[in-house]
Amino acid sequence: MINDIRVGALIAYCSVKRGNKKTLIFIVFVLSLIFLNLVFLPSMIGGLSGLFTGFMRDYPYGDIVIEPTGDNTYINNADLVLKKVRAVEGVRAATKRLDAGASINHKQKVVGATITGLLPTEEYDISRYPYIINEGDFLGELSRDEIIIGAMIAGTGFGAEIYDNLGEVRPGALVDVTYSNGVKRTYKVKGIMTGSIEVVDLNALVNYKEIEDVYGLEGKEATSIVVRVNKEGTEAQIQDKIREAGVNEEIFTWADKSEALIKQAMQSMGAIDIMSKIVSLIVGAALVLIIIYINVLNRKKEIGILKAVGITPRSIVLSYAFLSTFYVCLGISAGLILYLSLMLYFQMNPVTFYETMEISPTIDPMLLIQSIATMLTLSVIAGILPAWSVSKESILKAIWGR
Repeated sequence: MINDIRVGALIAYCSVKRGNKKTLIFIVFVLSLIFLNLVFLPSMIGGLSGLFTGFMRDYPYGDIVIEPTGDNTYINNADLVLKKVRAVEGVRAATKRLDAGASINHKQKVVGATITGLLPTEEYDISRYPYIINEGDFLGELSRDEIIIGAMIAGTGFGAEIYDNLGEVRPGALVDVTYSNGVKRTYKVKGIMTGSIEVVDLNALVNYKEIEDVYGLEGKEATSIVVRVNKEGTEAQIQDKIREAGVNEEIFTWADKSEALIKQAMQSMGAIDIMSKIVSLIVGAALVLIIIYINVLNRKKEIGILKAVGITPRSIVLSYAFLSTFYVCLGISAGLILYLSLMLYFQMNPVTFYETMEISPTIDPMLLIQSIATMLTLSVIAGILPAWSVSKESILKAIWGR
């Protein structure tokens, strides 16, 4: 077996050495593009997925979100739950929020929105709301009769031409808000927030006390408790610890909530990715098969002579296995250089999505390893098949080329 490997390697080496260098460059170039197609699209999809899940974590859900159980509208003992959560090891910060449905009116224009009541000073450690105020200022701890409006509602951000808006509202303007229970309040617009996504820019923010007063609550209620953890990736463990601390409400990680919202979109993109991979692998295997097949046909007489002088069929098959591996390894190496170059470029120049969202592709080492292994395996098999077929022919048939 060792002799077969040595002889096969020598035959492959001589074949490459005598081969046309321009043809080799072309083969490597095509294989590099095939490999690039295998890994580039998944990287872009990963970046897109990370972008949306990042929005979910930075705004509505944090790392972990606690919600009322069953048909309950509120977490009725929110302060007690907060106390238990903050005592859990690994929790960095937690806060409570109150969400309410409402309509916002300005100069005879009316827009429906979800208004979130929050504790402004606590949000600096929980969300990015304080950092996305495009115009004006964020709410203060004592802010009353003031509101932060999303850019799409205000009519100043991307999507204003798609969604109903208030007609370019600016900080300092007065808006009338009618809550779902019929209570009407007039607010001064303190700021316009731009989060570059509908879940942010189609909503509004007020002080927690505003929602509390409107609905006659006692300050112990919340529609959600948002939690941030010290270490990314420990959300599931912290979720279990919160349950063990005696919190009986519904507890979700950001992944649980995000999956429900973007699952369908990611599934569709995943299907496109799978189809693209299958096509790329088939094309790559077919390319190697055709190259080796033509090579075998051109060298059929030589193969017959090699068999006549005592070279075993196994050595001949192994030589083409080595030849296929050589082509594919060069193609993968060139493809990796192209891929990493593109990753570097797009990291520095993210793809603009919806005019405001920037997508940077993510590099997944496991994806690279799987793609390399799959491409090598299929290509080598495709390269062996024609050689194996010819190696089984009789010596005279091979020499005569029949």
